Amino acid sequence: MRVWALLFFLVLGVWAQEKPASPPPDLSPEVFAIARELRCPVCQGESAAESNSGVAVEMRRIIAEMLQEGKTEEEIKAFFVDRYGEWILYEPPRRGVTLWVWVLPVLGFALLGLGLFAYFRAKKPLPPELLEEAERRLKEPPA
Repeated sequence: MRVWALLFFLVLGVWAQEKPASPPPDLSPEVFAIARELRCPVCQGESAAESNSGVAVEMRRIIAEMLQEGKTEEEIKAFFVDRYGEWILYEPPRRGVTLWVWVLPVLGFALLGLGLFAYFRAKKPLPPELLEEAERRLKEPPA
């Protein structure tokens, strides 16, 4: 019974999650693809595609205008980086100080793997004399 209740609540949790918002018909999916890679300057933890703040709406409008002008995705991102700094990018560039954001998790997993390998690696077998002594003691009746 508990398993069914747990399964029910897990399925209910999946249904309750927000579905990704589809782009409105007046904006192309490319606008939202670029906006997903930019942070909303007002909202915490939301991309410019997800947020409904005035700033995010304006960012999407600017992206649409720049795409109509023939600008590339890199040029649009560079425009927002010039305006807000590299913080605006959801994926920090892999250079300079932000390189540590990409390198430290890999180093951490490598150290964790080495530590687990050292901990679980095969130990040297016991000498036969100790094994024989242990078997002899187990066979003797307690005194």
